[in-house]
Amino acid sequence: MWLSGRVFQLLLCLVLLLPACGYQLTAQAPIDLPRDSTQLFLAKVTNPTTETWLDPMLRNSLRDELTRRGNVTWVGRDEAQATVNVDVRAYSTSDAVKGRDDVTVKSEVRIQMEVSFFSTKTSALIWTSGPVIASESYRGWSNKREATQSAVDLAVRMVADRLSQKF
Repeated sequence: MWLSGRVFQLLLCLVLLLPACGYQLTAQAPIDLPRDSTQLFLAKVTNPTTETWLDPMLRNSLRDELTRRGNVTWVGRDEAQATVNVDVRAYSTSDAVKGRDDVTVKSEVRIQMEVSFFSTKTSALIWTSGPVIASESYRGWSNKREATQSAVDLAVRMVADRLSQKF
């Protein structure tokens, strides 16, 4: 009992001291926008899938994440310092079945995308996330939408994390 109490106290101290050292969870780390472009315009979402609801889901998730972590102001094209394009490379769902009754054991949503920033002055590419792949497992057909939202949020968070990497 004494040992577990000491371990708990040590962990509590560690959790309280890490923020004082400048450590942050990546999902909360501020991001460095390319060329200090804080006024952004979300120009287009290229979505080759038949899932038309994916566009607004991606737009909302990207706007929310960059606003929360990047001090971004979303403006019209004429006022923007950079335009942002989202290119969905793939979106799929899959089911894993097992047994002679073909009972679904696990389903998965998978999204692959890339986000690019372009200078509004020169139209030159100023940053790209590179390919980002995120997936989320779910059970039952009714949970597909929530799993898709989780996969999209994860992919967008991965894009923002790449913006926050300083090396």
